[in-house]
Amino acid sequence: MRARSAPRAPSAKPIICLGCALWDTILRVDHIPSDGGKIFPHQAVQAASGMAPAAAVSIARLGAPVSLWARIGADATGAMLVDDLRHRGVAVDGIRQVVGGRTPFSTILVDRRGERLVVPYIDPSLDADPGWLPLHEIAGAGAVLCDMRWVQGAQVAFSEARRCGVPTVLDADVAPVADLWALMPLADHVLFSEPALHSLVGQATPEQALSMIAEQLDAQVIGVTLGAQGALIWQRGGEGGKLSRFAAPSIQAVDTLNAGDVWHGTYAYGLVHGWTLASTVRAANVAAALKCEVFGGHAGAPGLEQVLARLGAGEGAVTPPAAARAG
Repeated sequence: MRARSAPRAPSAKPIICLGCALWDTILRVDHIPSDGGKIFPHQAVQAASGMAPAAAVSIARLGAPVSLWARIGADATGAMLVDDLRHRGVAVDGIRQVVGGRTPFSTILVDRRGERLVVPYIDPSLDADPGWLPLHEIAGAGAVLCDMRWVQGAQVAFSEARRCGVPTVLDADVAPVADLWALMPLADHVLFSEPALHSLVGQATPEQALSMIAEQLDAQVIGVTLGAQGALIWQRGGEGGKLSRFAAPSIQAVDTLNAGDVWHGTYAYGLVHGWTLASTVRAANVAAALKCEVFGGHAGAPGLEQVLARLGAGEGAVTPPAAARAG
């Protein structure tokens, strides 16, 4: 059974995001306890989330058409999740509601420093078979972005995108090493979280790690997000490729939840809209920073005008071209 979206007006090629969708309960607390007891939150937010869904919301907030492909349960939580994503501008026709399955959910504590504790539950009975995916839609997409939480789906989506010449972006977060190596060779843009990168190369520096991995892949771009330290990006070209570091804006973080997902969504937006790699990464850094200034996970994902305003306010970024700003 598929969720149904409201009709969309004609627009640019959509970005397809594929991965695990969860229903989040986010609680703002003074501190995250290390032992038992009871604490009372100052704020609470409930919303559809997950890595690919949060990236999709970020893309929609920037003004681009975006579709989410995921599996959830045919239950009340799943109905809320679909309605929430539809309300946020994400096309939900590619969400399969599995009869008898339970929609994944998570409880998240965010402390006064913006750090978080995430406790997710993903129903192991949700069918992992990707045979129902509408792969014919990929040929008309601007890019395909996948997270690490549904490897079977990502493999077939990336393979079809490669066949059609559609750019592929992997949100390479922490996952079993075998899963990372199953998906990395299929992606044109492999973008790690720092813990995921270290899981592959041990004690090497990020610079050394990216160069080592680049020797084993044919990806055009391999990068790692480094939180407050910005991002490190390796780009293929010339002898040995080009390695560049991009600083992050200085902010007072309120909530770091979904910052990486907003970063990846903004990266995919810039890629599809023809921004230079430097402009794309700098915009992604700014978008993630703006998100961190707002409590509530991806509720803080900025619109395009917010990103461009911060870029123009001395963040050291190259402003995207006028055509991209209009997109």
